[in-house]
Amino acid sequence: ARHILIKFKGSPVPVREGKQELSEEQALAKAQEIRKKLVAGADFATLAKAESDDAQSGANGGDLGTFKKNSMVPEFEKAAFTQPVGEVSEPIKTQFGYHLIRVDKREAPTFESQRAQIEERIKPDQARQAVELMAKNATVVMNDAYFGPAQAPMIPATPSLSAPAASAPVAPAAKPAEVAKPAATKKPVAPKPKPVK
Repeated sequence: ARHILIKFKGSPVPVREGKQELSEEQALAKAQEIRKKLVAGADFATLAKAESDDAQSGANGGDLGTFKKNSMVPEFEKAAFTQPVGEVSEPIKTQFGYHLIRVDKREAPTFESQRAQIEERIKPDQARQAVELMAKNATVVMNDAYFGPAQAPMIPATPSLSAPAASAPVAPAAKPAEVAKPAATKKPVAPKPKPVK
């Protein structure tokens, strides 16, 4: 679609350089005057460049490109999606001002053109549903034989096998050039554990 916007006081659209700000009544009158010229055969793109207060689309002859539902303000969208292709609308009031809209083309996308987007949209739902179905239908069986028989924990009988106390002095580290000689000490022997019944 294309549009020509005529703003009025209070609109968030800035005033174009060299133009004066119009009251709501003046903006409506100007929009109606421009519509008469368009219906009489004036070129939409030329008038949009000269008169539209939407500087961005105005520079492109009022071209808004292709848009889908829920992407425009409600009043604008209602007119754009209901008026016949090729006709210029009556002035449509929105928060931005008065719009003259011409729909150049209306088309519904084909399934094939939208297939990839649809698949991407539904993949997470399909994955979630598959996991929920597996969890619902899964039967959990614990196989105790897999882990073997339970064994009693081994507890040392002598305190010498336990870790040294935190307050025990720490031997200084050997200098890099020196090699520490092992001390000739006997290794303590742990008592054999008694079988548990």
